[in-house]
Amino acid sequence: MEANWDDLRLLLAVWRRGSFLQAGQLLQVAPSTVSRRLSQLEAALGEPLLERGVEGCWLTPRGQALVDVALAAEAGLRRERALGNPGPQSELQGSILVSAGEGFASSVLEAAHRLTSAYPGCSVELQVSAEFHKLARGVTDIAVRTAHLGEPSLIYRALGKLEYAVFASADLLRRCPAITPATATTIGLLPPLDNLPPIRAAKAAGLEGKQIRVNSFTAQLEAVRQGMGVAVMPRIVAGDLLEVFAPMTFAALEVYLVTRPQALKQPHIKQFFAELEQVLSERLSGATPGAAA
Repeated sequence: MEANWDDLRLLLAVWRRGSFLQAGQLLQVAPSTVSRRLSQLEAALGEPLLERGVEGCWLTPRGQALVDVALAAEAGLRRERALGNPGPQSELQGSILVSAGEGFASSVLEAAHRLTSAYPGCSVELQVSAEFHKLARGVTDIAVRTAHLGEPSLIYRALGKLEYAVFASADLLRRCPAITPATATTIGLLPPLDNLPPIRAAKAAGLEGKQIRVNSFTAQLEAVRQGMGVAVMPRIVAGDLLEVFAPMTFAALEVYLVTRPQALKQPHIKQFFAELEQVLSERLSGATPGAAA
């Protein structure tokens, strides 16, 4: 038996999203329909295409072979559409699921705007999360990470260093011109966000947020902008905040753009990967906020 395009499309959606639920949402069909159709296909072929677990689904070797067929079929359909409606806006179509921490959200959105402006047939979904999603199992297409997990099946593209410093608002410095690490109120982070090396180093140096702690980098940034205290944060998000306690230094984190080799076989994901790489590289190399003594 040979799988038809409808079957391949379902398998492709599960591979891209990592679960029947998310595949159903992508294709706007019931997850039970996705599961039932693929189970029927597996029965007809006489071997499993997917391994099912509590964290989602991932491909068997036969499933991967069929996904490669599906990608080729999808590329052929895209070429046929392009021939029928030539022009740059018809070249790329498809959705991309991206996972990134809060500090990288604006970069992802900028890259998404660039891609979708040029190619209206593309869409980008951003999951803002501090967790490292399992790309190897197809849970997401592209991730921005600050750690190399040594996964041999993934592509890691090093983009630059994420530098940290202590920042305060101009208003706080006007009100407290003699502020010191010992007298400053620090806007701290709750676990697991406080486990980042720069945050641990700041706590060891005495900048521990005991009075105000939050579980969001966005909330931390807003508190500092309102003059509630100082905080250790990446330079790329500090904006118009001023650096304080300059002698205090922190180890920078390497930033990686991570994906699967199979994902880059899809032209729309490959294009977005390049757009995001450019935006992040520009921001990591060009973050130069002001400084204060």
